[in-house]
Amino acid sequence: MSSELISASPFFDGVKVYSSMPMPPSFSAGTDKDAATESLRSLITPAAGGKWTLTANGSGLERSFKFATFNKTWDFMNAVATEAKRSKHHPEWSNVYNTTFIRWTTHHPKGLSNKDLELALTCDFLAKQFGEVEPDKTSCGLTDLADTVAAVAGDCCVPKKFKTQA
Repeated sequence: MSSELISASPFFDGVKVYSSMPMPPSFSAGTDKDAATESLRSLITPAAGGKWTLTANGSGLERSFKFATFNKTWDFMNAVATEAKRSKHHPEWSNVYNTTFIRWTTHHPKGLSNKDLELALTCDFLAKQFGEVEPDKTSCGLTDLADTVAAVAGDCCVPKKFKTQA
């Protein structure tokens, strides 16, 4: 990332982990960028305990969660699903045995929203409750799986009444 981009963006002020961020966040329309930036910093800054990373285009947050057993993983996913339903917002996610990959992004309007940030924080809280363990350094390809499914799923977040008018 260029130093010009870093110095020009208020997002990077005080954040010292530039190399893990492909670009500044891209917030969805209507999101309070100042408040969202503060919330985002704690989620993505390792020194602050953050384990999330921005997606390559800056419009989402993603991370993997690993648990001791499949049952613990499934319980975690059910708890996240309950919170997603309550918030009327869904993740892009995939699961293999005891590992779950979660990406929060808003599709309509596109970008990172307060719901994404709140639900990422909720996932961190729930992961502690369900006994998250340190992930392996290897990947099961869950990111690629989530990308593939999201690409073919269609426009999931545009209300049906808008789809028929287009």
